[in-house]
Formats: sequence, structure tokens, C-alpha cells
Amino acid sequence: MKIAIMMRAMEQDSGHRAIIERLVEDMLRIEEAATFLLFYRTDKWLGRFASYPNAREMILQAPHKLLWDQVAVPFRAWKEGADVIYNPKFSVPLISSCPVVMGLHEPAWWAWPEHYELLDRTYMKLMLPLYVRRAAHLFPISQFVVAENRKYIRFPLEKATVAYPAPMEYFRPITDRSVLDELRVRLALPERFILSVTRVDHPGLTASRSFFPGKNVEMAVRAYQRCREQVPHRLVIAGRRVKEYLLSTGFSEQDLEGIVFIGFLAHEEIPKLLSLADVFVLPSFYESYAMALVEAMACGCPVVASESGACPEITADAGLLANPSNPDDFAAQILRVLRDQRLAADLRARSLERAGFFNRGRAAWTVLQKMREVSLAGTRRHKAKPSSGDSLVNHRY
Repeated sequence: MKIAIMMRAMEQDSGHRAIIERLVEDMLRIEEAATFLLFYRTDKWLGRFASYPNAREMILQAPHKLLWDQVAVPFRAWKEGADVIYNPKFSVPLISSCPVVMGLHEPAWWAWPEHYELLDRTYMKLMLPLYVRRAAHLFPISQFVVAENRKYIRFPLEKATVAYPAPMEYFRPITDRSVLDELRVRLALPERFILSVTRVDHPGLTASRSFFPGKNVEMAVRAYQRCREQVPHRLVIAGRRVKEYLLSTGFSEQDLEGIVFIGFLAHEEIPKLLSLADVFVLPSFYESYAMALVEAMACGCPVVASESGACPEITADAGLLANPSNPDDFAAQILRVLRDQRLAADLRARSLERAGFFNRGRAAWTVLQKMREVSLAGTRRHKAKPSSGDSLVNHRY
């Protein structure tokens, strides 16, 4: 079986890139009998999967991403004899010689139109419904994504299977005190702290806007202001340009007293930060999956998250929820964790248990199984060339 994967989304430095990278790596590891044709538009990540003998990486030339999606990819897939084309994000060829499947994320162009260029909004509102109808199968990253796309696109999405992304394997509790102490000293971290890992930039931002407010880091600050006199904790915020963003929204230096801004932190070091924190806060308005939440739970950190978006679905009963528009509610939930050691210990245990559900092999296996089904259905329907005999066999994940 030959699986063509559209890797253009890997070029964006965003959470989607990390999700795609993990998923592709897991599929390569699980299904050694298949050949994976990895199509790139640039050489930015060419060679990333070179160590896998079942991967063939190649650059496809096209002057525009639309031509790359609709011409270069289906032509090369036909030339290579691909059995299915998979794009982990947002588009598929409308005309191809084999079935096409697609990942599905939040329809942000409808929900947050002010954060996207007019041309991008117009394109996605016109084309995404076409892509959804064209795809033989869809892989939304949460049930919330299914519901949101049904609401805005007004399509039943019957051929959809949720494939929950999973964190990298290094997201686990870190107990080595020398490792934790080294990070504490290097970043000048307080002895006890509340943690928020956020971002205020966005690859789809309009040219007229400098920052993206969707992660709602302001709520973490306002909640901390309401409880900082009641606990010995400080608030630590990780992320690029966060203090600059907060000052631009009207906060003063005095408002930010007691807050430690550590800026960008390498992804591999975040588990140490989570292992040091007493509680993790995620007050986002609109999370389609909330990988940061899963990563926090995987490190056994108690979480207080927004009651909106996919956060309730992701945390299940492993975290506390609060209104993302109500700082008093967030402050009250944070204080519950910090004041009640039994509750904090219970949340740590439940977080670790819940995080185990988001299994990397399970997501990859789900996608592989469905791709085989649609490939076989397409072969029967179009009377394609005889099968090469490749098959997916049972694997443990």
C-alpha cells in the first residue's frame, strides 16, 4: 500500500506542525509494510524522516500553495501509484486518481474572523466545505471540532473518526531534583508557583494586528491578582512576547507585580517546568484540542482550565473548570487546588490516568485503519490496478 501525505503544513511553526510530525512518525513506526510518500513544498523539513526505510521524502514544485494542493500533489500521487492521499490539515485535491482523506481542525475563520486576512477567510469559507465533501474520510482532533464544523459548515460529517493527538513521550513527571533545581536556578523560578504556558502570536494573524488574544492569558493575570495576597505563590508565564502583549492591552507594570515572564522555552524542557508547578492554568476561549492541557496532565500537574471549547472533553474529570470570562471563578478554582493538598494529590493522580488515554499509537492506528478502508473501497469502486499485496496487519500500540 502506498500512502501519499501532504506535508505542507509542517512548514508552519505552530502546534499543528508538532501534531503532524508526531502522527507521521508513529505511522511510519507502526506500519513498516506500507510505503509513505511524503510530499513537501520546500526543503525546510526535508530529511526529517530519512531514517525510516518505508518513507520516501520529495519536494514538489508549485508557484502557489493552491496549485501545489490541486495540481502538483495529485499528479505526483498518480505518477507514484498512490493508493490514498492524506492531508493532516485543511485541504485535499478535488480531482485525484485515488481516494483522499483529511485532518479536521476548528473552523476558526468563522469563529474568529477578525484574526485572519480577508483573502484567507474568503478562501477557507469557500473551499473548506468543498474539501469536507470531497474527502472520503475526515479525522477531527476532538468531538468539539466535529460539533463546530457541523455548526458552521452545516454538513453532517458522517464519515469522521476522532483521532486525538498525543503528547511526546518526554512529557512525564520529572522527579530528579538535580534536573529540576538546575532549571529553577537557570530561569530564576520562585519556590512555589502557578504556571501558564501560552502564546500571543498566530500564523494566521492579519497584517494590522500584532498579537493574538485567543489564549486569554489576561484571565490568568486577573485571576492571580485576586489571589496573590492569599497564597505564597507567584505566577510564571512561558511564551514569546507575553509581557509586551499584556502591556499593550492596558496592564501596567504594577498590575504585573509578582509575575515571572520566562519567554520562550524549548519544548523538551516544559515537562521540567510542569513538574515544578503546583497548578497549571489554561483560560483559553476557543481550544479545539488543547495539547498544552494534555501535556500538563501527562506530567501530573493539576489543571484549572476553561469550561469552553474542547477543554471539558480533554480533561474529563481530571481537572477543574472555570468560566474564561470570570476572573473570580478562575481565582476560586486555583485557590481550591493550592489550599487543599488532598484535592491537589487527587488531581495529580487523575491527570496521569486521563493523559494515558491520549496514546500516540492509538491515533496513528486509527488513521491507518481508515485509510486502508477507503483505499479498498476506492479500488473496488474505480476498478483500479490490482493490489500490490501490501496490507496493514495487527500491531500493538
